[in-house]
Amino acid sequence: MRFINFIYKNIIKLGFISALIISFSTHAETILISNEGSDNITVIDLKTYEIIATIDSGNRPRDMHYVANSNSLLVAASEDDTINIIDMNTLKIIGNLETGDDPEIFDISPNGQTVVVSNEDDNEATVIDVKTGKIIRVIEDVGIEPEGVNFSPDGKLVFITSEGTNTVIIIDPIKGKIIEEILVGNRPRRGAFTKNGEEYWVTNELGGTVSVINTNSFEVIHTIKFVKKGIRSTEITPVDFAMSNDGNLAYITLGRSKHVAVVQTDTYKVIDYILAGSRVWGAAITSDDKTLIVTNGNSDDISIIDTKKRASIKSIAVGRTPHTVRIIE
Repeated sequence: MRFINFIYKNIIKLGFISALIISFSTHAETILISNEGSDNITVIDLKTYEIIATIDSGNRPRDMHYVANSNSLLVAASEDDTINIIDMNTLKIIGNLETGDDPEIFDISPNGQTVVVSNEDDNEATVIDVKTGKIIRVIEDVGIEPEGVNFSPDGKLVFITSEGTNTVIIIDPIKGKIIEEILVGNRPRRGAFTKNGEEYWVTNELGGTVSVINTNSFEVIHTIKFVKKGIRSTEITPVDFAMSNDGNLAYITLGRSKHVAVVQTDTYKVIDYILAGSRVWGAAITSDDKTLIVTNGNSDDISIIDTKKRASIKSIAVGRTPHTVRIIE
C-alpha cells in the first residue's frame, strides 16, 4: 500500500489520473528489455515474441524491477542520477526516486519499503524510502566501483559486489553499517542467493569464475570454473544469473564467449553451455523454468532459449546495447 500511495501522489502531480482506472493486467505476460544505448525499454509479448511497445526512458536505462501491486516498473537511469517510475498502464514516466550519482544496479527489500542502489562513481550505496521517494542515508566506502546489489531473503542485509576491490561488501541498510567484506575473484559483477539464502553466488568477470559464499560463515566455500573447447579463457567473462525456480540449476551469462553456462546448484558442476549472442549479458527465466531470455549487448538483440533443449530458438532485435531483462507473468 505504501508504494501504491507514492505512485498515486506522482500520478496526481503529473496529471495521469486516468491511469488509476485502467486495468492492471494491460501488459501481463511480457518481456521487458532496457536498452542503455538507445534510452528506451522494449516491450515484447511473452507468447508471440512480437514487440508490442517501446517506452521512452531516462538516459542510459540499466537495471529494472517490476512492482506488481502497483503495475509499475522501476528503471535506473544512470546518466540522470535517478530511478524512473514507469506506469505500465500508460507506459509513461510518472515520477522518480532520488538515487545519488550514477545508479546502476538496485534491489527492493522483501517488504517493499526500501530500495538500495549502487553508486558506481562515488563508491557508495544509497538507501531510499519507497514511501516518500527520498534518500534515507548514504553508506560510503562500499568498495571501488560497486555494482551488484541483493537483499538477503530475510531483508536484514544487503550484499554488494565491488568491481575495483574484488570483494563483496555486506551492509545493514537500516543501521547504515558495513557488516563484513569478503574477498572473491577478479572484477565481481552480480550476485544471487541459492539454497533458501544459505549461499550467495558471485560472478567474477575477469577471473572467469563464480565464487560461492556461505551466508552464515561469510566464507567462500567453492569456486566454479568454466572451460569450453574452442573458446579462450580470456573470452569467458561471467556477468549475470538466472536461477531456476525449482532451485536446481543456475544459468550464468558468460559475456564475450557468446555462451550461457548451465550449472547444477547442489554439485556446482557445469553440465552444459548454450550458444547465445554477442556479449551475452542480462538473464531472466520464466516461472515454469521452460524459457530463458538473455540480452546480447553487442548484437543489439535478445536470445530466447529453450531450457529443455538447451538451445536458442529465436533472436529478437531490440534497442541499442540491451542491458537488463525482466519478465512479467
